Amino acid sequence: MQYLDDRKSLYQLIWSKPVNEAASELSITEQALIARCIELRIPRPMAGYWRAVARNNAPSIPPLPPLKANESISSFSQAGLSQHPSVVKDKPSRSSNNAKPDARRKTPSHSVTGAQLFFAAKEILLKAQITQLGYYKPTKRKLLDVNVSDTGLNDAEAFLLKFFATAERSGFRVRLAEMRESFYRRDISAFEEGGRDFLYPSLWKPTNESVISLDGISVGFSLVEMVEYVPAKRVKGRYVRDEKMISWSRGKNSAQLGYYSRHHIPCGRFRLQLYSPYEQEGWYQVFTQTKTCGLISQIPKIIKAAQSALPVLKNEIQAQKERAEAHRLRMEQQMIEYKKREAIRKREEAHKASVNELQGIMAKWAEDMRVEQFFRDAERDIEKCDAVLQDQLRERLRAARGFMQGETALQRLLKWRTPDERLK
Repeated sequence: MQYLDDRKSLYQLIWSKPVNEAASELSITEQALIARCIELRIPRPMAGYWRAVARNNAPSIPPLPPLKANESISSFSQAGLSQHPSVVKDKPSRSSNNAKPDARRKTPSHSVTGAQLFFAAKEILLKAQITQLGYYKPTKRKLLDVNVSDTGLNDAEAFLLKFFATAERSGFRVRLAEMRESFYRRDISAFEEGGRDFLYPSLWKPTNESVISLDGISVGFSLVEMVEYVPAKRVKGRYVRDEKMISWSRGKNSAQLGYYSRHHIPCGRFRLQLYSPYEQEGWYQVFTQTKTCGLISQIPKIIKAAQSALPVLKNEIQAQKERAEAHRLRMEQQMIEYKKREAIRKREEAHKASVNELQGIMAKWAEDMRVEQFFRDAERDIEKCDAVLQDQLRERLRAARGFMQGETALQRLLKWRTPDERLK
């Protein structure tokens, strides 16, 4: 772990190989390595850097910035438990000193907390492009499943940090799913009515599902800032709410103003979706922020829903295993039948090839006999000619015999193979 406690060594490692290889070398997760780089203020390669290296046109490596005066390097064992300064620490429990802590509520020192995952995602979001509607659209997509606008990021941060803290106190672990887990991500609607209409420009989708896990069972979650269909105007390349038109189009004295531009604009309210990552159309539950009820006040209900879903998801996992086993048996049976058909096909092809080759040898034998008969008849007829002509004809006959010499039928017969010999 010397790399994780030495800024310079970790800086050299992170710029010498891709983050997945560096994390594998250090025996930690990619999220833990990214969180450590953020804590130590170590710049990391952006998307496409290693492809540029392969093409020999990589940009220059940025220098390692110095730590600020009020910053210090903590050991990696403490880094796993540390949180961002803006995270409010939980109050100490009022239980007696003799009470044993719940073993499930301990966060392993090598794991990454939900807060660290969020701040790693936030760092990338703040550098990402912003669409015409104001949503972040990052190029790096191995992030938390959060679709928010630049004006709603702070509210999303306040909710997620409290949600993650409550989930971790309840024994859940916030993480990004691994590709080998083959989870399914359920789409989430950004419309207040809950429809799935197309939103232009469309929201970004992560490459890895965001899940909270407990006892080996994972619950997927995604957060989106909803949109409302209101009058809007285009200002500096993006759409913003037209408050004047909104006031004119509402109330008892609303005026008929004819055509005016309306767009789906982020409204500052959020929707959280919990879902089963094991089934494409499995269990799910949606929690929506309204004008009178925020999502933060619904966190206890959200955690309770996740806990109640664990038995349901366990049944889905079992059903998935049973389907996988049935699929495996079906594939094995199909493979056995395929091998049988393939064996029959090869035997038929071997028999056909042997017959064709043998027929070719027989035809060659007949051709050889016909040629040999020609030379014998020619020698007999030469004897009837005068002496001068006989010498000339014999010379031509020898030349013809040498010209016609080649592989005989008997030589081909030695190379011929039976069907069994071909199958070996």
